Amino acid sequence: MLRVHCKEIGFTCSFVAVGKTEEAIMWTMIEHLSRDHSVKLEDMTPQIREKIRSSIHVPEI
Repeated sequence: MLRVHCKEIGFTCSFVAVGKTEEAIMWTMIEHLSRDHSVKLEDMTPQIREKIRSSIHVPEI
């Protein structure tokens, strides 16, 4: 499983998106940012999307 922590993209937040694919995590984070941080879809710049994408990782066991 892949994951990304919201705090890794610059928010003070404990949310963690977990998924099987990068695309699934991207959509989960976009929904989370919209719902919990009031970031509108039209404000999701390429820089924000790349920050999410580059923060996705496989957790260490």
